[in-house]
Amino acid sequence: MRRLDTIYCDYCKRHEDAVVRLQELEAKPNVQQFLSECRTQMQGRTTSWDLGSLLIKPVQRVLKYPLLLREIFLLTPASHPDHDDLAAAMQEIQEVADHINEIKRRKDIVEKIVGDKKKSEINRFKQATGFAAEATQDALFDTLHLRFEEQREVAQQLARDVQGWVRQIRHQFEMMCAFAESFEATYSAFGGVRVRSMESIKDFGQSAKTFASVMSRELDSMVQGYVYSRIDDFLRVYENPSQVINKRAQKLLDYDRVRGIRAKGDTPDKASQESADAYVSINAQLVDELPKLFRLTGRYFDILIGDLAQVQANYYKQMEREWQKILQRHFPGQSADGLIEHYQAQMAQVVEPLLADIAPLNAAVWDAVPGAMATPEDENSARRSDGSSNYFGGRVSRRQNEIGVR
Repeated sequence: MRRLDTIYCDYCKRHEDAVVRLQELEAKPNVQQFLSECRTQMQGRTTSWDLGSLLIKPVQRVLKYPLLLREIFLLTPASHPDHDDLAAAMQEIQEVADHINEIKRRKDIVEKIVGDKKKSEINRFKQATGFAAEATQDALFDTLHLRFEEQREVAQQLARDVQGWVRQIRHQFEMMCAFAESFEATYSAFGGVRVRSMESIKDFGQSAKTFASVMSRELDSMVQGYVYSRIDDFLRVYENPSQVINKRAQKLLDYDRVRGIRAKGDTPDKASQESADAYVSINAQLVDELPKLFRLTGRYFDILIGDLAQVQANYYKQMEREWQKILQRHFPGQSADGLIEHYQAQMAQVVEPLLADIAPLNAAVWDAVPGAMATPEDENSARRSDGSSNYFGGRVSRRQNEIGVR
């Protein structure tokens, strides 16, 4: 019976929404054509090919089971071996029917609340002025409400983080364009630069502009289509539950007020009592539904993260392909790691004598810096003691290296 209760409660609770959705679909020409073809194919086989009727049958059946078992029970003599089992089954199926009716009643109340935009007639003034009893505390709901707000905040933070990542990418493109312009201006200012070298520099500048325009637009398109839109859909899921939670807070004031009236031995008015009863239904519905919402939104959030990871992976793969194109245009057959090693070796050959020339020109300044004019033997001893190596090599001390690099 427990499994029957779970399945039919979920079905009956969603039955009206399913009927509304069916009516929306039946208004579409392609769906009408499909249903017409189905009815044609089913002629002579069954007379039940009507989706509206099929949707209502489970609701009708489960609510008739108590009557059916009751009739069987009344016709079964007490001496029959199935008598006690029938009595137990009749009691359990009646509880299932009662639970289904209660779930439907709660759902109707919640739907009315979600669609009701009027303010509550009883406000916090009554709580503050002593017209209501001490505020009701519900630790279970408070825990669920806290988790609800935390989940929504995580999604909002994700949206902010994605926006920050996109801004960072755009900033990188802007810095790349600025670097390319400075690069070209610097080399253009010196004579003797080979034509091929200038062409390579200009090609890099053009590639930087392409990245800033084309790649930026493509990234915006991917993020908007696969991330932002789904985060917006995800956050909209919280809107109706949030309205119900807010209405619960309003009804809680009425509930506490009615408790206070009854505690004094008085009888509350009908409107107040109905509002207090609504609080009980709303609270029970939220406690029942919020854990289910958390499970579903948890899966949804995993999908969001997967989509974001896919967008980022596609973007970085595309950027890698574009850089590889530039590399192969100007350095065919070479790898990026090989070029970096070659550059570092050439840079060391240029920088080493420059730094070596700085020390004699500023001997008085260097002498004032402890350890700045260390001998090669001192350097080797220090290098052996700390296991470090000088990037530029030669007779440049560690202190000179630091100052030179900065």
